[in-house]
Amino acid sequence: MSQPLLNIEHLNAGYGAVPVLFDLSLNVKAGEIVAMVGSNGAGKTTLLRALSRVIPAKGTMQFNGEDMLPLAPEGAFTRGLVQVPEGRQLFPRMTVEENLHMGAHLRRDAGVKATFEQVYHLFPKLKERRKQLAGNMSGGEQQMCAMGRALMANPKLLMIDEMSLGLAPVIVDDLLAILVDIRAEGIPVLLVEQDVFAAFSVADRAYVMETGRVVREGLVSDLKNDPAVVDAYLGAAH
Repeated sequence: MSQPLLNIEHLNAGYGAVPVLFDLSLNVKAGEIVAMVGSNGAGKTTLLRALSRVIPAKGTMQFNGEDMLPLAPEGAFTRGLVQVPEGRQLFPRMTVEENLHMGAHLRRDAGVKATFEQVYHLFPKLKERRKQLAGNMSGGEQQMCAMGRALMANPKLLMIDEMSLGLAPVIVDDLLAILVDIRAEGIPVLLVEQDVFAAFSVADRAYVMETGRVVREGLVSDLKNDPAVVDAYLGAAH
């Protein structure tokens, strides 16, 4: 069996003297969409901040076989560990195209033009809006731009924080379909998401977090039938 692309074991992290993540383990393999689900405050965003090396952490964190813990955020980013942040965090007074260029600002390879074409293929609306100020777009279009900007960094793993936040269900469905296309182009995805229905609709495997710990993990097909997961997250609509 192939080694995971991302392998986290016994990870502990927090803010100063306040611990948030406790002995957390997870992995993502090539070709997967893996969901990390849980309610607000479970520690999901803190996990992504640790993976992006924005906050210190202890334990094991290997990406592509390399130890990530000693790296600064730029080091993790240039190795292909790329995050789409919660709330999108675009540059509102820059155009769509300028925002996309920002995603590639650390690249020194010759493939940037080809990546632009890939992004515009995945997100035709961004091509239509490329000269428009990002701040003037709808929430869904801004989310597309944030995802496109991350793809411009040529990620080996795309990490997305709360993609569905504040968006209409029809827009979320469109974005989920694009995630499947992104995976088909060879980019695995770690989807951190409060909307369990949305995450489970595209993920192969999932982890359930509560108060900084993984309390359930497995194939989505199994978790959908786990009584504890159904009761806590899927409810009668299941």
